[in-house]
Amino acid sequence: MIKPIQIYYVLLKVFLLTGIVFFSACGGDNIVTSRPPNLSGIEKILILPFKDMAAVFGESVNGRCPVCGKVFTTGEVAEGAAAMLTEHLFILLKDQKNIELIPSSQAQGVMSGLLAGSNKELLERDLQLEIGRELNADAIFIGYIYRFRERVGTQYSVDSSASVAFDIHLIRVKDGRVLWSAHLDETQQPLSDDLFRLKVFLKRKAKWITAKEMAISGLEDMLKDFYIPAETETLENR
Repeated sequence: MIKPIQIYYVLLKVFLLTGIVFFSACGGDNIVTSRPPNLSGIEKILILPFKDMAAVFGESVNGRCPVCGKVFTTGEVAEGAAAMLTEHLFILLKDQKNIELIPSSQAQGVMSGLLAGSNKELLERDLQLEIGRELNADAIFIGYIYRFRERVGTQYSVDSSASVAFDIHLIRVKDGRVLWSAHLDETQQPLSDDLFRLKVFLKRKAKWITAKEMAISGLEDMLKDFYIPAETETLENR
């Protein structure tokens, strides 16, 4: 006679085996990117510092991205989070062939000079593009961080899980056109609350990750298919 406990383990094994295939196929994550950009004519890219939007809107409100208009729920942004994201964006792109990166450190002095010499208050986008022109950049990377809440607990047990929301945009300097955008908006949940994220759950080895780990993993996924060689340019992209 088969014991109930044996039936339970058999059913659990069947569920996991079929679930891995099913959920991996239809279960996405919380990263959304536009199609890879056409970088024809883009040789120098300036990376501007990420901006803390919780400091602009306040916490626990719906804040709209100044570039794409997407709405994010703001929250606590840990100290140093914006600088960390800026640094890792540079690190992930620095070995990109055919692109020269200009680090964010070069932008600060130019920004101060522009603001000091201006007789009128520049709009943020105009200021960002003008900094790019001053540094002879063909495009600028700008990023906004809305939430960066660290987990409370350990990798196996938490009182509060990590929660991260940010976006990045590549903008052409000569005309202000947005060439590419991506965003991450995630609060880690237990698998029992979101079975469609089984693939992500397994990737993270069934652990509660830190906000930094979540953010860096998100950046890596965003930039996986970032570069398109100029020779693959299509008429549609022109």
